[in-house]
Amino acid sequence: MLPPKKIVWIDFAKGYAIFTIVCYHVLQRVALPPVLAQAVVFGGTGVHLFFLLSGFGLGLSRTVLPPLTFYRRRLSKIWLPYVVALTLSWLGAYTLRLFSDGWPEWLAGVALYQMFYEPYIQSFGGHFWFISTILQLYLVFPVLVWVQKNVGSPIWFALSAFLLSAIWWVVVWQSGKGELRIWNSFFLQFLWEFALGMSLAQWSRFPAKNASAERIFKILAVKNPIFWLIIGLGSSALMMVMILKMGPIGKIFNDAPALLGYTALCIFIWRIGQQYLPPLKKLFLWVSEFSFSLYLVHVLVLELYLLLITGSTSATISLPMALLYLPFALLGGWLFEPVSRKISQ
Repeated sequence: MLPPKKIVWIDFAKGYAIFTIVCYHVLQRVALPPVLAQAVVFGGTGVHLFFLLSGFGLGLSRTVLPPLTFYRRRLSKIWLPYVVALTLSWLGAYTLRLFSDGWPEWLAGVALYQMFYEPYIQSFGGHFWFISTILQLYLVFPVLVWVQKNVGSPIWFALSAFLLSAIWWVVVWQSGKGELRIWNSFFLQFLWEFALGMSLAQWSRFPAKNASAERIFKILAVKNPIFWLIIGLGSSALMMVMILKMGPIGKIFNDAPALLGYTALCIFIWRIGQQYLPPLKKLFLWVSEFSFSLYLVHVLVLELYLLLITGSTSATISLPMALLYLPFALLGGWLFEPVSRKISQ
């Protein structure tokens, strides 16, 4: 059976998403004006696109693996590199005091029970929560495949997942748990994005046979960058208003405009790269080649960078110093990629 056709934009989006996340984390260490300090949260919304792309990538596969085989492959690809990155972070904490975390936090990460224990889920920089959430989604993926197959309609499958996520949002809001990572980043929070990716993958196989799918892919094919810029800025503005003006409820319920705004701006950058700035397109395609490795180690590289240039991992840095960090982050991810691939195999 032929493998699914490679979609170049998917690789571009992965590179773009991880790059903005790296920028988000370093800009948190810069003394910015209040408005800009709030605006940099946009970079962190790249995780929403990651969840959608993960569902899309798995949904494109035309081979349905037995659950145990699927779990083994996911663990080898995600968990093993994560353990190595976690161990490097622990060594950095033990030898250089890069983090305040230690052996208990390392064990919680390796044994995967940090995803259910709030004091540990944000250890070693805080970004490893994503690993917990994506592994939860992988755990339920065989069930989702079964449901998708029996529901039949991609629309109803996506809507059902959205309903489950919306119910979870209400539960988190009503219980007052919106500030706790094990609640606001539980897999149900992002299930609708993952399932939407699966539905888009199902649609992409035969868009001409489904009127709704055909309309969706016609919209996605719009080449005018201004169209995507308007959608991206409008949706991102709505997301920021919800975060800044609506309190905890806005932070819990803002995922939909966050995903739409971030994805639209990603398509805008893609179109700009295609039509006017080919080097920009090549940059993010290159970053996509080691995007997961970059995500795993970029905070470790940031802490080491801060220690070397300021003598303290808690120091505030200037914007030029933050920009100077980016090549080191990319170098760290690029160097970690061969290690990640080797242990995954």
